[in-house]
Amino acid sequence: MIDPMAGLDGGAPGVEDTADEKDVIDVTSLRYNMERVDKIRSVMGIASGCVAGICGLTGLEGLACFVLLHVFVLTLVCGLKMDFKLHSYTRQNWWSYLTANLQQCALSFTLFWTLFYGLVYLY
Repeated sequence: MIDPMAGLDGGAPGVEDTADEKDVIDVTSLRYNMERVDKIRSVMGIASGCVAGICGLTGLEGLACFVLLHVFVLTLVCGLKMDFKLHSYTRQNWWSYLTANLQQCALSFTLFWTLFYGLVYLY
């Protein structure tokens, strides 16, 4: 998204120069988008931990559940909300989009996974 009013075209009007193209971003919108994605990641980690615990998954099965649900939900968000135009909304590549705050999400997943597994199968 290039702002035509910013005067960053560098050439004659109507002539596209792709080698010297510069993006103008709105920092407030970028921050808002990243906060929304982080909230979705947190809720997804909690919900997937509940699912894994209730289903009785243990060991690598639980880890596979976390990875599959994590990738599925983030791809769904990117597809439905961003029309697969990730760079226009977050300024991240796919790898950093999928792995951002992964440790925080994994800790929430582990907490709720063990909690719900204990509630359903131990008590």
